[in-house]
Amino acid sequence: MFRINNNDFKILSKYKEFLLELDNVLENVPRKDMFYKDKIKEIGLELLNEIIESSYSDDKLSYFASIKTKISVIDFELERFYNKKYISLKAVNSLGLKLVEINKMLIGFLKNECKVNWFN
Repeated sequence: MFRINNNDFKILSKYKEFLLELDNVLENVPRKDMFYKDKIKEIGLELLNEIIESSYSDDKLSYFASIKTKISVIDFELERFYNKKYISLKAVNSLGLKLVEINKMLIGFLKNECKVNWFN
């Protein structure tokens, strides 16, 4: 099986950790909200795909908006699950901190790769 060396691309290893934790946390979401549970997993895998693609692409900037949007959607859904009492505050905080860290790493990566100074 082909594997990307996580030491070369630390964002990927951080995001994999996030996905594994997210998967464990989402086990408590009831059947009536299965659509949103499946949607957040789908968006999570799409984001993983875009992170991998951006690491190989010459046009890394083209992935920026989509990646940021998906991170925001995942953050919103986590907040929604917390408000409905499906997940704990501790889980939301842990996942939220990981998302913030991944977001900062992605911005730094794109700044470095694209030599653009207008990211915030």
